[in-house]
Amino acid sequence: MASLIKLFPVEHLADGKMRRVTVQGQNLVIVRQGDEFFALADRCTHENYALSDGFVESGKIGCPMHGATFELRSGAVLTPPAYEDVAVYPVRIVNGLVEVEI
Repeated sequence: MASLIKLFPVEHLADGKMRRVTVQGQNLVIVRQGDEFFALADRCTHENYALSDGFVESGKIGCPMHGATFELRSGAVLTPPAYEDVAVYPVRIVNGLVEVEI
């Protein structure tokens, strides 16, 4: 059964930035773009590097090692060398707090 986990206040993550969190033993990267927040597994599917050490561009996140990119909303692979999508998790804002569903 999925549960909602409170992470941090919205103002603790600036626009265009990302933050690594561990939720129920899972490493996630939370990304903010404008008023939208995204949660993805914090591992590139190519060679298991932390995406939170990589880069964020409009609508995508990139691996720091080989440059594979993934779509923030769906986790879909956008560029090689990765060929598998990365897991995404629902995010919502409640009373100024970022929450993720695991």
